[in-house]
Amino acid sequence: MKLAETRPWRGIGGDDCPLSDTLRLLGGKHTTMILHCLVRGDMHFLELCRALPHVSRKVLTDELKALIEGHIVLRTEEGDALGRVRYGLSPRGRDLGDILGRLYDWAVDGGTTGQTRRWSEA
Repeated sequence: MKLAETRPWRGIGGDDCPLSDTLRLLGGKHTTMILHCLVRGDMHFLELCRALPHVSRKVLTDELKALIEGHIVLRTEEGDALGRVRYGLSPRGRDLGDILGRLYDWAVDGGTTGQTRRWSEA
C-alpha cells in the first residue's frame, strides 16, 4: 500500500499544504548546503561563511533567518564580548537531516539498496 493511500494528504497544492510549505522552505539556492554543514554540528556564523565561501553573507543571513522561522535551525547568542552567534539544528531540523540523507541516497542510487548512509558523510 502506498503512503498516499494510508495517510491522505490534505490541501495538496493549496495555501495550507504542509508539503508545499516545506519544499518552499528548502527551495533556497543554498539551503541544502547550509543544512549539510549544520548536520555535522553547531557552527558560528563565520564558520558557515568559511564553509560556504561562494555564498554572500547577506544571502546566508536571509536563508538562516528563513530556516529559523521554519523551526529548522536554532540561533544561540553566546553572550561573550565578541557577540558571537552559534547556529545548530533544532530537533525538527535533525529529523529533516535524516530525511534529506534518505533523499540523497535515493537520488544517488534510486533508493534500491535499502542501506542508510549518513548524509553528513557524503
